[in-house]
Amino acid sequence: MRSLFRTLAVSLALVLVAPVFAEDVPPRPDPERLAAARDLMEVTGVTKQMDAMVDAMSRGFAKGAKAETSEAGKKLSHEFDASMKKLLEYKDQMISDFAELYAETFTADEMKAVADFYRSGAGAKFIAMTPELMKKGAAIGMKYSEKINDEMNSAEPPPAQSK
Repeated sequence: MRSLFRTLAVSLALVLVAPVFAEDVPPRPDPERLAAARDLMEVTGVTKQMDAMVDAMSRGFAKGAKAETSEAGKKLSHEFDASMKKLLEYKDQMISDFAELYAETFTADEMKAVADFYRSGAGAKFIAMTPELMKKGAAIGMKYSEKINDEMNSAEPPPAQSK
């Protein structure tokens, strides 16, 4: 019975307090900002970058888990891939959330200026080279991850403390 009263009290408190928190919810950005944010994301290839990032993470995870030589690693790699596939099911929603974030952070004019840069020669080259940079960057990250792993595996155990 006390549990029922406690549940009712918490529910009543939430009903009374919810309007206070509702005032803290920021209004949706104006349509011009959202349109500029979506244009910026389109020109920078956010969707392709997201796909490439997930692919690089999956390959890196498989290598780190030694999926090619270990059944346990293969199983972990398949589980990781399944979670990444599930993440990509939310891609459209994530992109909408990112567009809102950009629209809350930058003005429409600022985003248009950045999009114009990415449409320029230097900006277009930067976008074109991003997948290769990500691939090479992932290899650099893996190199140092393996170095840390090797150092940790070869480290001598700490000496036993005497009492």
